[in-house]
Amino acid sequence: MRCVVAIAPAAVLCCSLVWLGCTRQRTAPASPAATVVQARFTQLVMASPMRITIDAQDAGHARAAASAAFARAVEVENALSDWQPNSAVSRLPLTADEPMVVTGDLATALDRSSEVQKATDGAFDPALGALTRLWREARAAGTPPTEASIAQARARSGWSHVRWNGAARTIAFDCDGVRLDLGGIGKGLAMTEALMTIERQGCLIALVSLDGDIACGAAPLGRTGWRVRVDSGVDGDAGCMLCIAHCAVSTSGDREQSMDVSVSDEHITHIIDPATGSPKLGRFSVTVVAPHGAIADALATAVAARPSLIERVDELRSALGPFEARLVTGSSDSGERSAPRITATSGWQALVATDDQASARSPAAAPPSADHAGTDPSGH
Repeated sequence: MRCVVAIAPAAVLCCSLVWLGCTRQRTAPASPAATVVQARFTQLVMASPMRITIDAQDAGHARAAASAAFARAVEVENALSDWQPNSAVSRLPLTADEPMVVTGDLATALDRSSEVQKATDGAFDPALGALTRLWREARAAGTPPTEASIAQARARSGWSHVRWNGAARTIAFDCDGVRLDLGGIGKGLAMTEALMTIERQGCLIALVSLDGDIACGAAPLGRTGWRVRVDSGVDGDAGCMLCIAHCAVSTSGDREQSMDVSVSDEHITHIIDPATGSPKLGRFSVTVVAPHGAIADALATAVAARPSLIERVDELRSALGPFEARLVTGSSDSGERSAPRITATSGWQALVATDDQASARSPAAAPPSADHAGTDPSGH
């Protein structure tokens, strides 16, 4: 699931990103003489448009910051993309018991992945590469894989086959053919790294969006936060409007990506269930708000794979830090239509925008820092 961010009274998290308007100047109410330029930039990263909005004192400063951010995001892509044959993750050994030293963004992604995998008891699993490749081929062919091929791929999938030594920065596998798929965490990491790069350039009012993930720094001048409308795309769900700052938002669901293969009467999503080796069935959407994009991205993937995780909030927060989540589950395609079931964590309502809201909020009132992000150039 992706998100629509409109520079207008509201932003919508749904299936694509639309930006309205071009560069414009704003004068902050608190300081009439302080004029800022809002500049927007787009570049393809990880096969999706990365869009950056920056408020700065001049367009040249914003352009330089955006250029540096795009370059940083491409570095993350070059490390984590399993679509690139020469990426760092694609160069990992395919034979067992061949330890390899890992550095940079791949090491960071493995650290984060290991944390989330452990905290979610494997609901988030970055070692499903053999299965995701199998289902990609099935999606392209429009024909489901055989039970035998699924079983063979499952035998080469799962974090249990990974020997990651975070202290020594080495990785090895205990059987041949194990592949990593960091698609459930990579875009969240890329957008946060891009935002941090912009902030290091001195532009603290910025937003980065990438394929369903959004990160932002400080709220625009004269505003208390970024307004984001969360739209699950599930029939019967009215969605909600958030007003947040210094947070990352990630949504995982079936609205745009799905498997066009006939394996069930139910809607077939693109999310692989580690427990079965097959795509999740049904219509649902998970939105997670967290201080860091990698955690938001990975947790959204985990809850999509195992919805019961949303009931283990305290345990997950203890392991991964503060976050809030909203899960929307639609009715069965094969049964009677009914109202969607909506489950949210206890702090979700505090993120929902109100007309008299005094300030933007983030999970656990996280203070501003380069490690925090948020959502949409429409302030509240």
